Amino acid sequence: MTLSHRLLILLYILLPLAASATAPKPPSRLRTSDKPHPVGTDQQPYFGWYVNDADANEIQTACQVLVSTTAAGLISGKADVWDSGKILSRRQNYVYYAGKPLLAATRYYWKVRTWDKGGAQGAWSAVSWFDTGLFSSADWSGAKWVKRDSRDPDDYTYYRKTITPGTKTIKRAIAYLAVGHTYEFFVNGKPVGKGASFHYPQYAYYQAYDISAGIKPGTPVTFAALTHWYGGGQGRAPGSRGFLAKIVVEYTDGSRTITGTDAGWKQKQAACWVTGQRQRGGEGVGYIERIDSRNFLPGWNLPAFNDTAWDAAVEIGSPPVEPWTGDLQPDLTRPIEREIKPVSVKKVAGNYVVDLGKVYAGMPKITFTGGTPGDVVSIHGAYLLNDDGSVNQRSNQSTNLDYFFILNGKKTVFEPMVYFGYRYLVIRNSPNVLTAENVRFVTTHYELDASRAGFTSSNPVLNQVWQLMARTLIEGTHEDFLDTPTREKGSFLGDAGYQGPPAMTTFGDRTMNLRTLLEFLDSQDQYWPDGRLNAVYPNSDGKRDIPDYTQAFLIWIWDYYLQTGNKAFLRDNYAKLKKIADYVDNYRNPSTGLIDKLAGGSGGYAFGIIDWPASMRYGYDMTPESRTVIDVYAYLDFDYVSRIAAVLGNTADQETYHAKALAMKAAINSKLIGQNGMYVDGLRADGSQSTHASQHANAFALAADIVPGKNQGTVINTVKEQKMSMGMVSVRMLPEALGRANEGPHLLELYTNASWDGWARTVSLGGTMTWEDWNSNTSGNSMSHPWGAIGLLGIQQYVLGVTVLEPQHDLVQIKPLDFKGKLASAAGKLPTDKGDIAVSWNRSATTFTLTLTSPVNVAAKVYVPKGTKTGNRVTVDGVTVQATEEGEYLLVGTIGSGKHTITR
Repeated sequence: MTLSHRLLILLYILLPLAASATAPKPPSRLRTSDKPHPVGTDQQPYFGWYVNDADANEIQTACQVLVSTTAAGLISGKADVWDSGKILSRRQNYVYYAGKPLLAATRYYWKVRTWDKGGAQGAWSAVSWFDTGLFSSADWSGAKWVKRDSRDPDDYTYYRKTITPGTKTIKRAIAYLAVGHTYEFFVNGKPVGKGASFHYPQYAYYQAYDISAGIKPGTPVTFAALTHWYGGGQGRAPGSRGFLAKIVVEYTDGSRTITGTDAGWKQKQAACWVTGQRQRGGEGVGYIERIDSRNFLPGWNLPAFNDTAWDAAVEIGSPPVEPWTGDLQPDLTRPIEREIKPVSVKKVAGNYVVDLGKVYAGMPKITFTGGTPGDVVSIHGAYLLNDDGSVNQRSNQSTNLDYFFILNGKKTVFEPMVYFGYRYLVIRNSPNVLTAENVRFVTTHYELDASRAGFTSSNPVLNQVWQLMARTLIEGTHEDFLDTPTREKGSFLGDAGYQGPPAMTTFGDRTMNLRTLLEFLDSQDQYWPDGRLNAVYPNSDGKRDIPDYTQAFLIWIWDYYLQTGNKAFLRDNYAKLKKIADYVDNYRNPSTGLIDKLAGGSGGYAFGIIDWPASMRYGYDMTPESRTVIDVYAYLDFDYVSRIAAVLGNTADQETYHAKALAMKAAINSKLIGQNGMYVDGLRADGSQSTHASQHANAFALAADIVPGKNQGTVINTVKEQKMSMGMVSVRMLPEALGRANEGPHLLELYTNASWDGWARTVSLGGTMTWEDWNSNTSGNSMSHPWGAIGLLGIQQYVLGVTVLEPQHDLVQIKPLDFKGKLASAAGKLPTDKGDIAVSWNRSATTFTLTLTSPVNVAAKVYVPKGTKTGNRVTVDGVTVQATEEGEYLLVGTIGSGKHTITR
């Protein structure tokens, strides 16, 4: 039965139809490739929008998209590029372009209309637009990769080129930029954008910017860039130094002026960055920045600057050229920078101590005045301070967070280029008094939209925990989902898989998730023909994996599909996803049916990391040949591949992998449940069971929903008795296990009991980002590790009660747990491709009231706690209805869009 039929049968039993229905209004919030007006899309962009309809309980049954080369054409109803026709679909995003081949470096205009459940045709949206990028190496004609001849391992280089555009009217101007590592780009001295490409050169990215506002007909204009290449590290392939730019100025008469990097550009070492500095330690995060203000070049990026002494840029060659041998990929991610004031600036023992109030990732920006030219100011970042106000080095994750600034005797600003995370700065030898007016900090992070997130409750600690995780996710996301903005700055698969899902459910991210998923699939192509994925990628240490990181990837894939409904992604990458399950299956012991010594990892990671650091395993027995956590992951891998095959219509694979999943489940329950009914940590080579029953083993089985009914009570009690005995690598499964078990009070305590290991303890100890482990304040591990943000999912799914049942939120479940009076209220919102879902509930001694607001085209299967009242009656928008009892809950029914109040 289709969802639209379910709505007609279930919903309208509950709610009376309006006397009359109206046609949909014009769609709004139009997006192309998940951006409002993207510059630099690929050749097959996709479209999304919000449906607007005054009627309650509405869905979109069809849509039509028109794409044209002119806005005027669309206004008159003509589409010279693509008319999709009436598409019978509820999709509101990932409607892929399917018209004539698009041209590179071209602006296109589009609009959309929708039909409602009654077949009424809606009005057309306003016209939106997008600019395509450069699709192939041939599209980069007129531009060459260039560099400065240098052997500096920490290479800062200026590039510039001045042109005089024609006197004709300029229609638009677009800059396409690529680099080995990072750049800052300027037009006539004004910042245009900052970009990075840390991927391997064969997969390198480019960014595109509309610079029309900075160019005037017949007026000289200078294009300038500061680039930085600094070798490899975690999250950064070594690559090669180089810069590539193509600036296209298009005139209203259809002609174009192309300015590309070549030997006609000038270049010079940015000598204010002093060479020969020590590495910062950590894991390849770069070099100490020692900036000599005596070597500043004022106006270097302006037309009037005299660059006659600069050298010509050294040509490397036209794309494709080694090492950039593939077609450059468009990158639509962008950083956001914001200048903040410190909470305090105090003088302690002759030095200035700056407190930002919380841990931030970014760069200090300090104005110094006077002093003797050549004098050196030292600046030191820190997460913690010692009692005497000095830097607590133990808290800096083995990373040197020093900076040095050489004065020029004048008023000058210290502003390094590379971001790091910390809370405090200690400044020594300042020539002038420092205050919150001349000491600032420039925060930087990927453009997650904080306004999309929302949560509050009657429990202040739960609110603090929510805020801790939400801000951590923002501060820890940069050119990728990073493990930390300090020690490694790497996109580790385990970490990214714990950041990507809550970035979608909390901030509505799509772009970074898609890009990062594709990057890890690139690692399979590059290194792992057997189906594995790199544990960190891109990186400088090449082929490197952790088995259970690879296994957990398919969970993230399914999360992404449920949030987005992006079936094309599953189709295009199905062979790689299937190889992951096959890699796992190759290590199944035919005698036991379990996974034995899943190949991968080394040292403490061999055959699976289980958790990290070792103390966060809480005694998990690592000696068995087959580990329960790995076996449960195997079950999930087979199950998810079966589901993906079903989405793609591959019935044979669906049945094959479903059978593998069932066999895995049977083997786990046959071999890994001990005599006391609990899951043990694994099975030894001689067939004997581990004698240890960890929270990991039991929570994983509960979360995967494979525990036999007769063992449910024992397993649930085992999980509860161990409070928080899981570390960050595995902690996603604990709220999931408790949520599935309907253990509301215990779940609340997991989030709020500061005497247990967990998020509340981190808050109580002054943490302002989630940590690498629960004891990072004393262990010396990272105090800025965003993988702890995975706990957001448990609050969204089981406190607010929102779970996605069908892709792109076609159908959601609203089922807040029964907290047995331990939590009086909660409210929040979750972003979707169709709009925000808002939920609030209040519980008194006698009444439970839930208010749900859903956007058009979202249906909700709503439950409320049964409570102590007799009977199954509830009221929906004032109308009494008979609900269906399901255990401790009442199924109200399926409710459509609009605002609805349910009272029990």
